[in-house]
Amino acid sequence: MDKQALIFSFGACAFTVIVIPLVLRLCKKNSWYDKMNARKIHTENIPRLGSLGFVPAFFIFASVFVSKQDTGLFLRLLPLFAAGFIVFIFGLCDDFADLPAGIKLAGQVLASFIPLAFDFRFTQFGPLQLGALGYALTFVWFIGSINAFNLIDGVDALCGSLSFFLALTLGIICLLTGKPVLPGIFFVLAGSLFGFLLYNKPKAKIFMGDGGSQFLGFAFAVFPLCGISAFVDYNLFPLMIVLVSIPALDTVAAVWRRKRERHSFYTADSAHLHHKLLRMGYTTRSVLAVLLTIQAGLCCVAAFAATVLGGKRGFFVLGGAFAAMTVFFALIHYTYRAVNRQSFPRAAGEKQ
Repeated sequence: MDKQALIFSFGACAFTVIVIPLVLRLCKKNSWYDKMNARKIHTENIPRLGSLGFVPAFFIFASVFVSKQDTGLFLRLLPLFAAGFIVFIFGLCDDFADLPAGIKLAGQVLASFIPLAFDFRFTQFGPLQLGALGYALTFVWFIGSINAFNLIDGVDALCGSLSFFLALTLGIICLLTGKPVLPGIFFVLAGSLFGFLLYNKPKAKIFMGDGGSQFLGFAFAVFPLCGISAFVDYNLFPLMIVLVSIPALDTVAAVWRRKRERHSFYTADSAHLHHKLLRMGYTTRSVLAVLLTIQAGLCCVAAFAATVLGGKRGFFVLGGAFAAMTVFFALIHYTYRAVNRQSFPRAAGEKQ
């Protein structure tokens, strides 16, 4: 890794470690907590503004790093930083006062149009050139990723740890195949997240909140579109789908579940992947261990496909990895249903 990138990554980590205790003190003074309710896993009031530590750390250290390395690239990335800031602010507002679904979606749409206006988009899907279809696919990708990371943030350190693995993997892929400055962006994000995870690991002292989870979803949706290399671009979309398959498939399941039950997508429930594993007898730590082990495996497969195989071979390996994750989610779903049926038999006429 470039020495400058390493220094800025440690700087972002140190910034987060120093700022989080100040945020904790501020939250406790003003009673800014993630309140307990029937669907929450924690059993006490926990501050939920951890994003105020690691998101500013990323913005500050990533922007200074890029501007020092390549002024032209910094100017090209300014719209992405601006769009990410919009997502962060809307998420932060939602942490203080539950925003109506329409306002939250409006903020996400506004932020998503900014990179599209500057032509940050998927241009191909394997051998298929997307053309204008790339704009629509990228827009759906932005909105889906923002919400997917928001929904998976339900267990101590889960969203942060998945994101840490993802940032490291993308940094390594960029380092091995791409432009010299791009790895630093992901390594700075990894450093920021590591500092946050010191306070978010079980038993968490603070949560990242919607400001953090939605920002991470957008960051991982948009920064890989900066043009890593032609070698990676061939499989960039399947690569990213595999890397985010845990939150992505959990979101697909949530959409299907809420459509089936005729509920709004923004209606909260307690049937996400982590909830199911907890009700199947796993502890918070074991849920974290299982899902991070899977994420580490996905990262290894994705990195190998992106940096070594490439082309059609990489495309089929990534397709196989995503198929395996789909089977995993199906197994968890039907195992969970079987466990629930044994523990709580259905009354006559009750729907599944």
